[in-house]
Amino acid sequence: MADRIGWVGLGGMGRPMAANVARAGFELTVCDLRAEPVAELVGLGAASAENAVAVAAAADVLFVSLPNSSMSKQVAAEVFASSVRPSLYVELSTLSPTLMRGLAGQAAEVGVGFCDAPVSGNVRARRDGTLSVMVGGEPEAFERISPLLHAFGANVVHLGPVGAGSVAKIANNLIALTSLVTAMEGLLLGARAGLDFALLCEVVMTASGAGPQVLGVAHQQRSRRYRESTSPQAALRLAVKDLELGVELAAEVGLPVRTAQAALQTWREAEAAGLAEAEIFALLDYLEAVVIDVPSATERANS
Repeated sequence: MADRIGWVGLGGMGRPMAANVARAGFELTVCDLRAEPVAELVGLGAASAENAVAVAAAADVLFVSLPNSSMSKQVAAEVFASSVRPSLYVELSTLSPTLMRGLAGQAAEVGVGFCDAPVSGNVRARRDGTLSVMVGGEPEAFERISPLLHAFGANVVHLGPVGAGSVAKIANNLIALTSLVTAMEGLLLGARAGLDFALLCEVVMTASGAGPQVLGVAHQQRSRRYRESTSPQAALRLAVKDLELGVELAAEVGLPVRTAQAALQTWREAEAAGLAEAEIFALLDYLEAVVIDVPSATERANS
């Protein structure tokens, strides 16, 4: 693949993905608001540029990985208005399919191709280049970027036209973020009723409640490593944003998602309690505090 690659956004997800692209030997130019991740990528052989427009001018294919829709819209507007543009724009961020299609329309007006390619995976998958990549766009555009996507993804799937990747990512996040709340609540329920937390996790992982969410909660409850993070890999506010996208999409298509709505309320409460910039597993601290404040059945019976 002879395309020159541009990369805007080196956050918790973008940074390890771009690092894997650099290690794979692609010609890469990057930018970010922070100097430290840019320096890391330069150390891996990438070039740096001052801003998104400068990155776009040096690229045939531009990848964008940003935390919210306002930043994505700003970067797209700047790139599409510039005099030198890439021929293909790939949006990796988690955005609504409606917004993705809108960005694709803006790209088409200035002769730029567009794909949405949101990704999913834990910290290890980001580091090892084994993410799931959900792609929407024209088949020709997908074929063009497929070798590059495999630099950071082990499961790369073309799902349909622009917006299809976003639908898949939003559906995935609705499942994951709702399940994470129920995993925490179920394990805390057993502990509140007198069981050893570690033993409960062990038996659940061999029973019908088994799943990666339970395993993740068990590990985080034991290590509490999320409390040590000064730069979260997945901030709790992003869980709120992502689940909001799921609930909003469900409303658009007329699908009741009552369980997800209840989970969203829990995530919002934790965010309002001051955990917006904490790792998502800090929700465990919030739920534990709620459990502590609510009397158990035995305590109520004896009162």
